[in-house]
Amino acid sequence: MATESSGAGSALAFLAFFAFFTPFSGLWTGAEAASLAGDATRILGMRLETSTRPAETTPRGVIQVTEGSDAVLRFYGLHLRPNSSELVRFAELFTGAEMDDDDHGAVPVPVPENGTCPELSKEVAVSGPMNVSGTDRNTSGSVGIRIKQLRKGEAVKVFGLCVRDPVEEKRWLLLEGRDGRLRVVEEERSLLPVWLQVILISFLLVLSGMFSGLNLGLMALDPMELRIVQSCGTDKEKRYARKIEPIRRKGNYLLCSLLLGNVLVNTTLTILLDDLTKSGIGAVVASTVGIVIFGEIVPQALCSRHGLAVGANTIMVTKLFMLLTFPLSWPISKILDCVLGQEIGTVYNREKLVEMLKVTEPYNDLVKEELNMIQGALELRTKTVEDVMTPIKDCFMIHSDAVLDFNTMSEIMESGYTRIPVYDDERSNIVDILYVKDLAFVDPDDCTTLKTITKFYNHPVHFVFHDTKLDSMLEEFKKAKSLNKAEAFKAF
Repeated sequence: MATESSGAGSALAFLAFFAFFTPFSGLWTGAEAASLAGDATRILGMRLETSTRPAETTPRGVIQVTEGSDAVLRFYGLHLRPNSSELVRFAELFTGAEMDDDDHGAVPVPVPENGTCPELSKEVAVSGPMNVSGTDRNTSGSVGIRIKQLRKGEAVKVFGLCVRDPVEEKRWLLLEGRDGRLRVVEEERSLLPVWLQVILISFLLVLSGMFSGLNLGLMALDPMELRIVQSCGTDKEKRYARKIEPIRRKGNYLLCSLLLGNVLVNTTLTILLDDLTKSGIGAVVASTVGIVIFGEIVPQALCSRHGLAVGANTIMVTKLFMLLTFPLSWPISKILDCVLGQEIGTVYNREKLVEMLKVTEPYNDLVKEELNMIQGALELRTKTVEDVMTPIKDCFMIHSDAVLDFNTMSEIMESGYTRIPVYDDERSNIVDILYVKDLAFVDPDDCTTLKTITKFYNHPVHFVFHDTKLDSMLEEFKKAKSLNKAEAFKAF
C-alpha cells in the first residue's frame, strides 16, 4: 500500500516543474493548446495514496493495484474542485497474460493519433467527489476508484488516465507518459484453503520423516542379518524379520521407491509452503527447517536404533508406495541390478569375525574363555606351529639317563605336564616322549631307569617344520589318534 501526502509547497513545486517542462515532456496532448490562465481545471498527474489490497508504485513510476480493490488516487493540477472527479476517467491501453514493466508481451489497444482517448472503460470506476486540499489554487485532491475483477485469462491490464477536454467537453484527452498509467494485476490466489494447507503440510512432514527413517532403517538391515535374526532372535524379532525380509530382498526396488517418495513429498511440501507464505525465501527457510528437524534428524535417530520394529510396523505403507512408484522405480531398479549385480549382503571373513568379536566383547554374553576358544579356532589357518608352541629352552624336559627315584618322580608330578620330552645329550635331541600315566606302576624305591620305561612303551615322536599351519597339525593329530585306536583294537 502506498501513500502520497501533499503540501502546498510540494504541490506548487510540482506545478512549477510541469509548467516549465510541459512543452518538452509530452505529458499533455490537446490540453497544451488551452491557456493556463483563468479558472479552468487542469489535471497534470496522479499518485497512489491508499488501497484496500496490495498496491505499489513500480520503479518506472507506474501505479500498480490489485483487481477487486478500492484505491484512493491523488491528482495534481490547477483549480481542482470537488466536481473535478467528473473530469477524469480511465481507458484500457494494454492487456495480456504476462507483461513486464515496459509492457513487453502486452496486446495494445488502438489509440487515436490526435491524443483522443480510446473507449472509456467501466472496469475502473471513479467513485464520489474529489477531496480537494492545498492552497487557494486548489492544486491537489484525492479521488476514490473501484477496480473490478479481471476477466478469465487476463493476468495484467494497463489503463490510461483520460482527462476531459476543457474546450470540447465531449472529448477525452489521454494523459501521456507513465504518470498517467494504472496497472491492474491479478490477485494472487492460494492453491488450497489455509486450513487444508496446514493439514497437508503436517501430513507431508510425517511422510517425509517416515521415508527418511525407512531409508535408513530398512536399507541398514542386511539381508544376511535378517536371516540370522529369523533363526536366533527373540520371538518378536523373528516376527519382524519375517515381515521385512521379502521386500528387503528387492533392495534396489525398495531404495528407488523410498527415494522417489521422499523427493516427491519434499518438493510438494516446498510448493505448499511457498503458496502459504507468499515468499520464496520464506518457503525455502521453512521447508529446510521442517525437513531437517522432523524429516531427517528425529526419524533417523529413531530408526537407527529401532529400524526392525519401525520397518515391520510400517510395512503396508512401504508396499503401497512401492506400488504407486512402480512405473518409475521398478525400471530404474532393474537397471541398477544389471549394472551393480544382485545384493548379497555382508559376508565376514575370519579376520572380520575375530575383530567383530573383539569390538563387541563388552556387549556380548561370551565369557573370556569362550572368546579365546572361538578366536583360536578362527585363527587355525593363519597361524603356524612356531606361533603357538613353547620354545625348547622353556620346555620341561628330562634326560634319558635319569633314574625314576623319589626326587625325579616328585619333580615330574610337580611340573603338571602329562607328556614330557626325553632328550639325549643335548636338549634339542629329543629321542622319546614320556607319558605321566606310564609311571602308574613304577615304584620310586626300585630306582627304575627312564630308558626302561620309554623302551617298554615306545611312544612315537613326531617332528614337524616350524612353518606348518595349525589346521594341518590338527588333521595330523586326528590321524594319529585314529591310528592309535586301530592299533589298540588290533592288539585286543
